[in-house]
Amino acid sequence: MTTVSPYLMQSPQLHLNHDPAAAIGQEPALPFNPPLNIAVLVPPQSLRCHVIRPTLTYLGVADTSAENLLLGTLLAMAWLPADKQSGDGIGPYGISASVHTRLWDDYLATQPDLASLIRGLASQRCFLQDPHAELAFNLAYATAIAWMIYQQQAVCLTEASDTQALAHVWQLTYPHRGGLARDFISSWNMTHGDQ
Repeated sequence: MTTVSPYLMQSPQLHLNHDPAAAIGQEPALPFNPPLNIAVLVPPQSLRCHVIRPTLTYLGVADTSAENLLLGTLLAMAWLPADKQSGDGIGPYGISASVHTRLWDDYLATQPDLASLIRGLASQRCFLQDPHAELAFNLAYATAIAWMIYQQQAVCLTEASDTQALAHVWQLTYPHRGGLARDFISSWNMTHGDQ
């Protein structure tokens, strides 16, 4: 018997189908829905200042390394090759419905104050109808969930201040299919520069 967390109701998985090949009548190469490449739409510094930093501040985290890790995660997931993406990833962080559900059931359900804080970022009605959709259209909520993925694993960033160290943290702890630290670094350098 499957137990459903009272904090996260299970719902049908959100399908974000966009295949340029199918749009022009060709056979799609892979049944793959890449995360939204928000890095093409918004400059990385704006994402840091207007989404990532305010979300972390809301969660009580004031740490430049945490900001860099989340920005790097967002960039890495946006530019990660299709064969390394989670096929069922949702939103710009590419978080799957199963990872989202497990995070609520196994981690946030045991920490009601933190769960309440995270739930405060979600929309009232839509979250109850399809909580996974929040990962696609609510950037603050998706950012908080991405941070919770790291926090659940007790990632320590005290010695991970440079891009190389953050890339290794991402490679070892964030859900993807064989992404490497060099993918993180390449995405960082391509869109953010070597700052």
